[in-house]
Amino acid sequence: MSVLLLDIGNSRLKWVLLPTLEAPLPAVQAIPHEGAPATAIKGLAAQLPTHDCRAVCIAHVTGSVHEAAITKVVQTAFATIPQYARSSAECAGLKNAYADPARLGVDRWLAMLALWSGKRAAFCVASAGTALTFDAVSDTGQHLGGVIAPGLTAMIDATLGHTRFAVGDMPRHYERGMGRDTETCVRQGALHSASGLLDRLAGQHPGPYVLAGGDADTLAPLLNAKWQVQADLVLQGLAVWAGLVSAR
Repeated sequence: MSVLLLDIGNSRLKWVLLPTLEAPLPAVQAIPHEGAPATAIKGLAAQLPTHDCRAVCIAHVTGSVHEAAITKVVQTAFATIPQYARSSAECAGLKNAYADPARLGVDRWLAMLALWSGKRAAFCVASAGTALTFDAVSDTGQHLGGVIAPGLTAMIDATLGHTRFAVGDMPRHYERGMGRDTETCVRQGALHSASGLLDRLAGQHPGPYVLAGGDADTLAPLLNAKWQVQADLVLQGLAVWAGLVSAR
């Protein structure tokens, strides 16, 4: 009997189906949910052997209203009550820096849990998606705090939304240098802002330094070579969390 892991972000739903929680993560699949994650899960369920799914574990950042709809869809499609990962004060020796631990985004918490459970040593982790986040953890498992900034697209939208630039089609690819037209200048401004922020923070904390998220491969070429891209950290952390819950 398999376990379905769902990582529901601001724009995409990523999923894997594991035969057991001890199995290595297979290739992760992603689908856009366009602000309606419950509908996306319903469509996903139509493609899966639902009778073989004994548990559904979910990490999401979409809020309580969506969670109610997600729960209803999962119960109907998979005949099981979903288990939701939550940020906590401590998990497997990883200690949350937030005074109110529940307010730390579960995606950040699970990414840290994935790395802590594997390394048990100090590290920094960043995620480049809708938001750009950075978190540092000490060699004792103490979360030292983090930073949240706009992601690349959010930076571009903010610049264009607060200026009177006359722009045409935005270039499809980022470059290493500077732009020679307004569109490229705006995009390069976002790229250098994001990469500069991450390298500045990395210079203040010991590594290793791990980068995840949809824009990780775009940012990586501009970052210090000590950064390593590692995909699907949230789902890896969700698998760790689910294993701990099932062992209780």
